[in-house]
Amino acid sequence: MRKTTLTDSEIQAYHRDGFVMPDYRLPDDVLYALRKAYDRMVDQNSNTPGVNPDFMLGPHLSKPGAQGLKGDLVWMDFARNDEILDMVSQVAGDDLILWGTTLFGKPPIVGKATPWHQDADYYPIEPMATTTVWVAIDDATPENGCMRYLPGSHKERRVFPHHWNEREDLTLYQQIDAEWVDEDRAVDVTLEAGQISLHDVFMVHGSRANTTPHRRAALVLRIMPGTSYFNHMKGADSDNATHDYSGRALFQLRGEDKTGRNDFAIGHPDNA
Repeated sequence: MRKTTLTDSEIQAYHRDGFVMPDYRLPDDVLYALRKAYDRMVDQNSNTPGVNPDFMLGPHLSKPGAQGLKGDLVWMDFARNDEILDMVSQVAGDDLILWGTTLFGKPPIVGKATPWHQDADYYPIEPMATTTVWVAIDDATPENGCMRYLPGSHKERRVFPHHWNEREDLTLYQQIDAEWVDEDRAVDVTLEAGQISLHDVFMVHGSRANTTPHRRAALVLRIMPGTSYFNHMKGADSDNATHDYSGRALFQLRGEDKTGRNDFAIGHPDNA
């Protein structure tokens, strides 16, 4: 029997630390399909201006988003994985809305670092709430740039000061001010391919560059509870085009929209 739910101690760890690495791994056939889909995505976007394997935004969208990525609906199949959603429901509730996906490729030798940051810094969600599911397509190790978390940094439920750090060797430019980061407390999230981690939207996290010959690709699912409102009107406030959420498509994965305000027509091809 496969273990597809979080234990009580894992749920406690998520709320205490802001993240958890469940005792779970995707079935081999799903992992194989995930890797094949990733390779196809890289190939079909190899000549797309502004897109590189380090950071591919919205692969699940059939209508290209701000980055111009040519997506594939196969990624919605992975987003609807019942085993993963069972675990997300245990920490986020029964009403789940997918509002984003990302592929982080971190190629061998040249894979970029991600600075310390909080995702809550720029999402147009009210009240702010999202569980991020990080799915390892490849083994993730300290050497090839695995995710790093600062345990408990989510507890104040607020965004710490960030600054703009526009460097070509970084995947994103919004970086938390140094006084809010204690590197000595950082936890490396070492995962085998097919394993996952869950983290809270206020969690401070980042990753080092990949200078090894081993790729560190991952799929990220961003899931908010049905009690939150995705404010498309605020979605264009950022000067960063990749953070323009005004046209972002929403998908009800489970339950219902408790707010009654979320717009599930925006961003879908038939309603463009």
